[in-house]
Amino acid sequence: MRQKKLAFVVSGGYHTSLYLVTRDVVNELRSKGWEIDYIFVDPPKGGLKDNDKYLKIKGLSEETVYSFTGYRFRFFKNIFGKHLYQFLFRRYFCRQLDEHFKEYDGAIVHGSIFVGLSALKTPHYGVLHSCKYDNFLGRRRGIFKLVYQRVYQKVYGGKRLLSVSNSARDDMIQKMKAKPRSLETIYNGFNFDSLVARAEKGTTKDVPEKYIMAAGRPDRTKRFDILIKAYAKTKRTHKLVIFGEGRKLKELKELSINLGVADDVIFWGFCNNLLPYFKQASAYILSSDIEGLPTVVIESIAIGTPVVATEVGGVNELLSGRLNEWVVPKGDVDALAAKIDQVLEAPPQVGPEDLAFLDYRRVSEHYIALSEKLCD
Repeated sequence: MRQKKLAFVVSGGYHTSLYLVTRDVVNELRSKGWEIDYIFVDPPKGGLKDNDKYLKIKGLSEETVYSFTGYRFRFFKNIFGKHLYQFLFRRYFCRQLDEHFKEYDGAIVHGSIFVGLSALKTPHYGVLHSCKYDNFLGRRRGIFKLVYQRVYQKVYGGKRLLSVSNSARDDMIQKMKAKPRSLETIYNGFNFDSLVARAEKGTTKDVPEKYIMAAGRPDRTKRFDILIKAYAKTKRTHKLVIFGEGRKLKELKELSINLGVADDVIFWGFCNNLLPYFKQASAYILSSDIEGLPTVVIESIAIGTPVVATEVGGVNELLSGRLNEWVVPKGDVDALAAKIDQVLEAPPQVGPEDLAFLDYRRVSEHYIALSEKLCD
């Protein structure tokens, strides 16, 4: 029987979350004899690995959009916005890809780039990594919200889709009200032994002896403002360290000053290896309003650090059973503050066994079953 050959299409490069949360599963599939190539629509920094490819798609790859001759693409993108632009030109993008994809039995398109690649002729799945209704339509109002919802229904309707959590699946069906051809949950897979080893080998510097932590780009979805307000109501037995950079950082620093906790809140900035910090922290706190399947929660639990998290995205799937008591309603400052104090006073024991369903070997078997159906 001929080996199947699949393309995993992602935006960004090897440093992005879409690559990192699929890497372990792809390596396992390769070890089982499947030919898997990552296809990048933008050139990864530092060059390509293995048999991976960068395909320069006119109008979609940033290299072409922001080139001297890309003024027409920039014009339409500025007028329509990123997703509407990709939707309107999707057939143009896909004609370019279909020519390259003749050597593949199928494609797995990860993330929101599926908007621009939803007209592929090659057999494919689109993978939902977040709750699209909340993410894409959350800030829109009135007629614009209705127009964009119709666009997204067109993009995802009639397609084979996968979602990385049941909540992302339900968001697409119940809120977006799209009607895909099929939609199944396939979790991101992780090599927990590797995670633990990397956490133990890594080093930390300039952090307090006792701290709780949060990480991510400070934006409207992470709600670090809620976290800081909740922290101000705790007993403050530990410092709060927030990792990440973004335009809202100044507002958050001002908030910590106004609440009188500036001396206890440390804004660390960007860190490219959080694993040893997870291991040293007393707890990880997720205060988000929107998530898909939050990797930070998975990494923290796998390394042995308990988590308090808001009830968003796939959090209930990660903190299930005995760990469900550490889930709080989103936006509830008092509930979050109470759970922070509680988790520090009586921390639960956690580890990879709490996330066995995310083991990369188990997830790879699911991908094999789905891909065989796709390629038949």
